[in-house]
Amino acid sequence: MWRYDSTPTRVPAVAGGASEPNTARAVAGHEPGGAASSAQAGRMELEIAAGERAPAAARAAVERWLSGRVSETLFDDVRLLVSELVTNSVRHGLLNRDATIRVSVAIVDAAVRVEVEDPGDGAIAAVPPDREHGGGFGLYLVEILAERWGSSHDGNTCVWAELAVSPAT
Repeated sequence: MWRYDSTPTRVPAVAGGASEPNTARAVAGHEPGGAASSAQAGRMELEIAAGERAPAAARAAVERWLSGRVSETLFDDVRLLVSELVTNSVRHGLLNRDATIRVSVAIVDAAVRVEVEDPGDGAIAAVPPDREHGGGFGLYLVEILAERWGSSHDGNTCVWAELAVSPAT
């Protein structure tokens, strides 16, 4: 049922961190029409303070950057996955109050790659969604929407997903 790929391919990290609690800070990015390497048509990365506001702040930053770059359907799917994966970091990452969550979105070749990384080192365990009591929908949605996804654990936990690109409309 779950299609999982633990391939550790990652968007290169950019140095930097969040300077204040409950803030998001863009670490890197390319504007539409701006210079980008041929291997990378575009990329944004931010670090955000872990906490209840993290999913909304990450979603808003991704919305601003991704708008107009991909189709509306893909835009909605990426926005949803960012929100779900950041929520999973906040809820299940066992993070301390000073922790930050790194979110990156890259348009590479024919895919949008989303990565959410936190300093936790917990196992990623997909469970069937519980329609009666809630919960279990995050990785279920990743499975449905992503072409492939996986995670890496190297002292931090990084969950990534790749979605097929369709042209902006």
